[in-house]
Amino acid sequence: MMYALSKLLNDKELIYLSLMYQGLDKEAISKELQFNDNRKHSYMEKRIFDKLSVHNWHNAFRSAFNLQLLDRQDFLLIDIQKEASTISTKITKILNATEIDDKEKELVIYLALLSFQIKIEYSYLFKEKQ
Repeated sequence: MMYALSKLLNDKELIYLSLMYQGLDKEAISKELQFNDNRKHSYMEKRIFDKLSVHNWHNAFRSAFNLQLLDRQDFLLIDIQKEASTISTKITKILNATEIDDKEKELVIYLALLSFQIKIEYSYLFKEKQ
């Protein structure tokens, strides 16, 4: 059973999932995974969502934790102030970006805040259980 779960996502998909959870933007993920085409992101996201039977990152992260595809210990080490500072800097950078339109800015900010919210939510949940 555990073997089947570990093979649910391939190595690249697991890395992509982890990098998204960490809040990296698509440019950073492209560098990390050596994507040379932005269409790879849509392809990778669709494959992950399909395999986890979800429609958004929030549910993908929840499912990944339930299936133990992401390490729950990462949540126990979260420094809330550092995360808040990081998200604040990221949002400021997005708002000041001139190369993307307002709709894309809105989506990127939403995803960044969602990632932050999930980290905080799980951090408290797991600390309480210890």
